[in-house]
Amino acid sequence: MEELGIEETIPKKEHKIVVVGNGLDISLGLKTSYQHFIDYIKDRHHFSEDLELYEYNRLFLRKYEDFNLNWSDFESLYEETVRKVNNRAQHEDLQDSFEITGINDAITALEKDFYDYVCDEYQKWLQQNTVPQYGSEFKKFSKKVNPFIQKLMKDEDAFFINFNYTDTLEDLCEDILYNGSEDKIQLSTKQVRKAKERIAHIHGSIEDENILFGGGFADREDTRRIHYSKSLLNDKLFRIKDNDKLNTTRKNIMDELEKKKENFDLYIIGHSLQGSDFPFLSKMLLDAKRVFIFYYEADYTTKMEELIRELGSSIVEKIVLVPFLEILLENQLVIDNYDAYETIEPFLKNKFPKEKILEDLALTAGHFIFKHITELTITSENVETVLNLIEKLQENRIPIRIKKVCFSGTLKEEYLNRIKNSKAFMNLLSSIEKAYFKNTGIDIEFLENLFQDADNMIYMSLDHCTLLNNGLTELDISVCESLVRLEIIDSTFNPENKNENFIFNSAKLVNNIEKLVIEKNTNIFIKNSILENAKNLLEVSIVFSDTDTYNIEAHLENVEILRIDCSTTDFPAVTVGNYIKEITITGYPDDRLQFSSIMKSEESSLGFPQFQLLQLNSPDNIRSFGELEIDVLLDVFSTNIKLIIDEESISIMEYYKKYKSAAVDPFLITTKEIMEKTFTSILKPEETLSQETVTDFEEWYDDLSSKLNHTHEDKEPLLSLIRERLSHSKSPKKESQKTTNEDAPKSDFDSLVNNEQHIDYTRTEKLLFDYAGAKINSEAFMNFLRDKNKSQVVIDIYKQILHLIEHQELTEAEIFQLKEQQFKHIRAEIFNQFSEKWFVSSDDLMLSAVQYKKGMEPIPAIGSIIDSRDFNKYKKIHPDAKKFKYPQQMKQAWQKVLEEQIVPLNEELTYLM
Repeated sequence: MEELGIEETIPKKEHKIVVVGNGLDISLGLKTSYQHFIDYIKDRHHFSEDLELYEYNRLFLRKYEDFNLNWSDFESLYEETVRKVNNRAQHEDLQDSFEITGINDAITALEKDFYDYVCDEYQKWLQQNTVPQYGSEFKKFSKKVNPFIQKLMKDEDAFFINFNYTDTLEDLCEDILYNGSEDKIQLSTKQVRKAKERIAHIHGSIEDENILFGGGFADREDTRRIHYSKSLLNDKLFRIKDNDKLNTTRKNIMDELEKKKENFDLYIIGHSLQGSDFPFLSKMLLDAKRVFIFYYEADYTTKMEELIRELGSSIVEKIVLVPFLEILLENQLVIDNYDAYETIEPFLKNKFPKEKILEDLALTAGHFIFKHITELTITSENVETVLNLIEKLQENRIPIRIKKVCFSGTLKEEYLNRIKNSKAFMNLLSSIEKAYFKNTGIDIEFLENLFQDADNMIYMSLDHCTLLNNGLTELDISVCESLVRLEIIDSTFNPENKNENFIFNSAKLVNNIEKLVIEKNTNIFIKNSILENAKNLLEVSIVFSDTDTYNIEAHLENVEILRIDCSTTDFPAVTVGNYIKEITITGYPDDRLQFSSIMKSEESSLGFPQFQLLQLNSPDNIRSFGELEIDVLLDVFSTNIKLIIDEESISIMEYYKKYKSAAVDPFLITTKEIMEKTFTSILKPEETLSQETVTDFEEWYDDLSSKLNHTHEDKEPLLSLIRERLSHSKSPKKESQKTTNEDAPKSDFDSLVNNEQHIDYTRTEKLLFDYAGAKINSEAFMNFLRDKNKSQVVIDIYKQILHLIEHQELTEAEIFQLKEQQFKHIRAEIFNQFSEKWFVSSDDLMLSAVQYKKGMEPIPAIGSIIDSRDFNKYKKIHPDAKKFKYPQQMKQAWQKVLEEQIVPLNEELTYLM
């Protein structure tokens, strides 16, 4: 063949070693667990206390009921008991020798008890689940055997290592392979017997009356520590060698492993991979090409941990996890092949691998993976499967709670009707929290039912959908009181009357919508009532399409984020209140944007303290920041406000310096100067401040400063005072009070910015200039700081400043500016670090720091800081944190930072010293 250049195409055998444990028998309905055996002993001997169990046989735990034990735990207990006796001394003692004999007698007694128990249990199970096959010694199950098991048992190259004592595998062979027809009886009988030869009972069987319990010392290196004679008498390997049948079986197993060495897949079905069996199994685990672990619920985590701990992390690469399959199929199938399974796989938490042996994957509604479904994805490919699954689960009273449902792809009308008419599906609506429709048609009647019946729905999304006309043209979203997020994107209403539109409204005076996204829809409108009645609305995104003819007019009092795309329409009559954080506008049509046309301050509030961003994308006529008119009071304590036009951006500070006559920098000025800048920045350019107004302001500041320390609850009186005084400051001035701009008094900060006046430098700053001119050295400067009792944090910053001065040629003004920048930078780092550590607002920290004086009580703005906290994030990092203790701990930490770090920095940043 090779000489002719033809490759020989002999199919390569796929060797399989199948390890079967007690989990398989339990899944078949046999009561063979360790707990079942305990209950049997208790019942048989009428024991009511755990102590009676221990007195009956010392290998039972003294306290059992609070433990969930298995057979590997029992074996470990036996080994530990023997090991303790051997650890008492290095030479034999008569009393200890008697104790070893007692342990051996105890395990022999348990084997006899278990043999009696499992024989009775097995016989009862056979009577309940099998019937004799006509004209044969073989048995047949009253239920269908899973196709996966059928395929595995028929595979002549699969060898079974059975750790169970029952003949359930042999019974499965009889059902699967025996054919009672006259022409096949002889052949199938031979196949059954040949298949049974591939099953090896490694620890004996009830049929051979040679079941054994015991430990696994002989497979481990610690046998050197087992020095008492008879200690290894009940070791499994010793007892196998002592039993002709078991010894022959073990030899057959070892021969099979040698034949298949490093060329086999290992299947672990129902074995815990723990206890005295593990040393024997470990060699197979290491030699196998792949290891298929069949798990139930989440017990694979224990198995994986054991494997990694004993064999190293590399073992993980060859492991394939398979959800444990039902052996006997009692209920009607929901899934009968892998292709059908794949249609519902996306919303199943436990996944089946794509393997040839699972092609005929058979699952009933009773399979454990279906008990954990929390979401559904319905497509034209799986709609029948999904609905059949839901109906079968409800028929079998298997509780599930669907929180998320997604309809995706084109669903034919017959499928939509099938969904709408499925009582089982409609029963699920009460638990749904999120509903998604994507690239699909939506029956409006079904949509209406969803809004009415989904009592827990918080999120609804329609994305590239078509609303199918059935006579309804309006839908009230407020009937779903739980709804907080609504998104309608690129969707269409196709009415019979082309001029007809579909309308979403809010009939109730209050709805609970927090986020609303309405983008590029056709013939779908939202009424103003949705916006007006959304008292909790925080985020709005609206993109108008070129077919939109309706007007939106609303004041969004509590909105924090507003996005509007008016590229194809006029800008709507939408305004926001004092809680606004971000505004993004695409395609703004006017030549100039006045902030006051969008931002409306409430009577009870002052300014927009949370505002951070205004972004204009592709505005029609605005090309420069000079065409923005900031004619409202923003947050003067924030330097983080950004203004963006397309790709260009500037900070609020840069805007004020370039386009306004006054600049505000809260890091460079004292609290009093901040208030003065606040006061003057709202004046129009042609307005001036008289001396009387300044005096009036100073009186106002004295009155205000005492109120700044009030708690958050006392905020209203303070705001009322500010409004009253600002109103007074902008009232028409008497003729005698008029002054020119040139005559108006200038603040120290104005002079500093415009370099119009000599600065009275501090002694420290003058010494910095001397250092730059080489008149003093660094040691002299440091001695001065120590004499002045400067804190270490201040000294460290000045060391950095000296280093920077030494490597540059700077003017006095530049040195002064360098000093300010360094102290500002360090202070900003302190704010950010504290904010990140305690999860509070850095802006509120800054406001507190600006006002704080040494020893001040209470801490300024502490109420706002506490209100800004995110305790959930803090608790993730500090699991032991207590919610009621956290504010006080944070407050104490902040006061310490203020005293030890902020106060010294503030003193260096104060101009008027």
